[in-house]
Amino acid sequence: YGQQAYGQGYGDPAGATAYPPQGPGGVAVGTGKVSATDALSTGWQLFKNNPLPWVLITLAMAVANVVVSSLSNSNSTGVATLASLLSIAVSIVFQAFVIRGALLEVDGHKPAIGDFFKLTNFGPFVIAAILVWLATVVGFILLIIPGIVIGFLLYWTLHFVVDRNMAPVDAMKSSINAIKSDAGNLFALAVLNILVVIAGFVALFVGLLVAIPVVTLATVVAYRAITGPSDFSRLATSGV
Repeated sequence: YGQQAYGQGYGDPAGATAYPPQGPGGVAVGTGKVSATDALSTGWQLFKNNPLPWVLITLAMAVANVVVSSLSNSNSTGVATLASLLSIAVSIVFQAFVIRGALLEVDGHKPAIGDFFKLTNFGPFVIAAILVWLATVVGFILLIIPGIVIGFLLYWTLHFVVDRNMAPVDAMKSSINAIKSDAGNLFALAVLNILVVIAGFVALFVGLLVAIPVVTLATVVAYRAITGPSDFSRLATSGV
């Protein structure tokens, strides 16, 4: 396919198999194809190799959401409105944290808990998150199915912003191109991820402390397989 809009080739899709060649973390990079089950299995293995920071960041996210949600029960309209805005802000911030941590983990740089909180290019990240949200809402207004499709195709927008320092609109275009390149396998992975989260929910809170990190890592494993390597982790760990 040559160079795509998101800045990486798809490798050789005609002859690609699941996950060779491997990158620093033992994860295939730039093959152009994804195996949903292998991505999920790799996400589980990465979590098992470094569970503590992932449990802590997931726990911190849950606590922050609980605190904000408690404010929304206020009888004051002003406080309830503020709580809604804070809830959106908390969601965006923690998305940035976990994407950063997952990229480091998948690239072979085991993050400590402090590594999640080193935000860069946060302004474009916020703008991209808002644009994705608006596009998805419009899609749901158009009878739900378009919203699901839009949300699916734009799912890697924030990954491109963090990983490749892209502008919001360029990141949206890149996400669409990347996901369309192997949409069937990526949709299968999305379904498996949903089932894992449901299983974690059934196992109560403790199950979600495992399920959420595993599906986050599996998603980035697939992202790396499709888009190939970048300089993100090297720069992030060198202090540049």
